[in-house]
Amino acid sequence: MNSTGPLSLFRSLDRMSLPGSRFNEDGIGLHGRFAWVIDGATGLSDEQLTSGGSDAAWLAGMIGERLTNLAGERSAEAVLDRLEGAIEAVFREATAHIRDIDDHQTPSACLGLIEARPEQGGRVGIQGRFLGDVIALVPTEQGVVRWSDERAKPFERKTLADLGAREHEPGSIPEAVRRQILENRGRLNRPDGYWVVNPRRPWAGRELIFDALVESGAPVVLATDGFMRLVDVFGAYTEGALHARLAAGQGADLMQELRERERGDHMAGAYPRVKTHDDATFLVISAEPYGR
Repeated sequence: MNSTGPLSLFRSLDRMSLPGSRFNEDGIGLHGRFAWVIDGATGLSDEQLTSGGSDAAWLAGMIGERLTNLAGERSAEAVLDRLEGAIEAVFREATAHIRDIDDHQTPSACLGLIEARPEQGGRVGIQGRFLGDVIALVPTEQGVVRWSDERAKPFERKTLADLGAREHEPGSIPEAVRRQILENRGRLNRPDGYWVVNPRRPWAGRELIFDALVESGAPVVLATDGFMRLVDVFGAYTEGALHARLAAGQGADLMQELRERERGDHMAGAYPRVKTHDDATFLVISAEPYGR
């Protein structure tokens, strides 16, 4: 993908982001040849560390703001290196009034960053860098391909095993599940664990990298796992069918369907999940040659 063809930039086709509860801890954005999706996770503590609606909402907002400012860097690798330092510094400043902070208190975030590369014979090179289970659906010659970082899946399976099929009130987490989540967080940004953006533990350079060639103007989807419940939890769509509906501009209808399915299983007994309603976000974009 080292073509010297014309520069390609992303264009927004459709987007939506809805909170699952009080605060939306997701984020999406695009600037120039970069686009991104963010899924924040608040630390397991009753004490709030930042001035945001929640610590995860604060972190997701900071990541999006810094990515917009850094999008002029020459490479995705440089962007993420700079982002790591920027997030560490702003978090240290925001929490300077707090004497001791444990790792389990610190917010973190999954991040998917994709970059449009120079056009090649009517096609555009796309490269993705992923930390955590945010998702890209990319139309290729082999069909719609899913990009995501699934290194946290073994830990998520332990959490779901503790949850079982038991029903629970929205907003409540059974104590056994809470303990498992706390144990999982102990493997965050460790070689035998999983990797996410975190303001206290290094992560840049640990992302999974994906590459593809797509037709110029073809719709690419970025989404959080909350929105992808339509595929992964409820089994209502295949990835290809979901991509086709989003490409056809039916994102608002899909979001409504998602919320109706969640409400239809209000106690999360038929479709086990820790959060009855999760933040749900998608961004549909296309990459096109600059100046078209």
